[in-house]
Amino acid sequence: MRLKRGVSITRVAAQAAVAAVVTATVAGCGGQVSGSATRVAPDTVDLDFGNYQTKPRTVGNAKSMTQARAWEAQRLGDYVAVPFEVDPAYVRDARFESFVPSAQIVLNRKGLGGLIVNDTFDEVAEDLVAGWLNSWATAPNAENKQRKLHLSVLMFPDAKTAESVGPTLENDDFTFNTDNVKVPITKYPTTSAHWRPSVSSVGAWTVHDRYVIFMKIDDETSAPDLGSLTRQVERALEVQIPLLDKFQPTPSDKLEHVPLDPTGQLGRTLPSDPAAPVREQPDGYSTGRVALSLYKDPSPEILSDFAEYGTELITFGETVVFRSATAAGANGMYQEGITPDKDMKEVQAPSKLTVPIKCFANTFESLGEIRTADHICFLHIDRYVVQVRNKNLQDLHQQATAQYILLSAR
Repeated sequence: MRLKRGVSITRVAAQAAVAAVVTATVAGCGGQVSGSATRVAPDTVDLDFGNYQTKPRTVGNAKSMTQARAWEAQRLGDYVAVPFEVDPAYVRDARFESFVPSAQIVLNRKGLGGLIVNDTFDEVAEDLVAGWLNSWATAPNAENKQRKLHLSVLMFPDAKTAESVGPTLENDDFTFNTDNVKVPITKYPTTSAHWRPSVSSVGAWTVHDRYVIFMKIDDETSAPDLGSLTRQVERALEVQIPLLDKFQPTPSDKLEHVPLDPTGQLGRTLPSDPAAPVREQPDGYSTGRVALSLYKDPSPEILSDFAEYGTELITFGETVVFRSATAAGANGMYQEGITPDKDMKEVQAPSKLTVPIKCFANTFESLGEIRTADHICFLHIDRYVVQVRNKNLQDLHQQATAQYILLSAR
């Protein structure tokens, strides 16, 4: 599994208000998680875990509708197609490029950033429950030009609401520029789309049941070709719509106070510090696609590895915990994780842990010297693989030890 340098838990300033609200609320919960132990509880007398948490916590229910909607957005994200599933030419995550929000959770207009130009979104989509955005690009060509696919799914309370919202949003977007021309997507008649004949780009809004699928394709690599652009829209919908048919939304009357940790695994994952969250997204869980957002350089191979090793649940906070269906699958993940890249140098791991663990320094060359960017440890505990990153090696050891205790506790 491409875990070695991938999962990013480097601290970032939380730019999205929802992340700050959710992370603070979740981190404040205490208590004991129910569930069976995976190992005999370890003797912790001689273990150095610093001030990190070592008792499983009860994450509890959502404390606000904002928190609940963000949680639902992460659930939905596991059913939003990643552009490389549409076309393998999409090889680069474009989250951190201009006009593209990096948080990916969509609860209002800000969640789509500069991808939409109308200012009526929050009014028209006032009933938006949750949304998720994936943005990917092709590799730049010789002229440093690329093609991008931005794909977002917006979920509404019912199909009637979505049926009204989709065409209205497209029309408001369409009227922003007088050069825009309507584009028929005949294979999907519930799609409203437009383009400017002088620009190799298309915007489309498709209604499917309670969902509105928003898509923007920008192709700098070729002259404007409407046929090619509409085929790309159709291909994306061919992939996306079947995924949505598998998703089971949380009933509206149960969403506001929904349990945030239905499996108990998040309560056994070191939580983010609410004063310094490790990412813009709140701590949470994923069964696949959303976990790609944890990686610095996500790739199609990651989803393939999840399938190969039977990865069925990923929880993320200060650490990232991967659970496989079998201990053998988890061992496969661990073995690939500890196969060092060329820029990884093995360093001392925490002592006295009775499970496989290896730690590395991620290095880089600067001004003729080899420097350390950060450190990373991998643990294998039964069906679990843990990844921990930290610039400070002592803190890393304490976090890894605390996570070992959390997953081994009764």
